[in-house]
Amino acid sequence: MGLGLYISAEIIRRHSGQTGVDSMIGKGSSFWFTLPDRQTGQ
Repeated sequence: MGLGLYISAEIIRRHSGQTGVDSMIGKGSSFWFTLPDRQTGQ
C-alpha cells in the first residue's frame, strides 16, 4: 500500500520534477507533479 506513490515520486524527483498534494478534510486529496520542459530547461 502506498508503494505506487513512492515509486512515482522517485521517478519525478530523478527527472528534477516536483510533487505535491492538495487536501481538504471531507473533500479528498489531489496529487500533482511538475517536470521541467526539455526545450527550455524550466
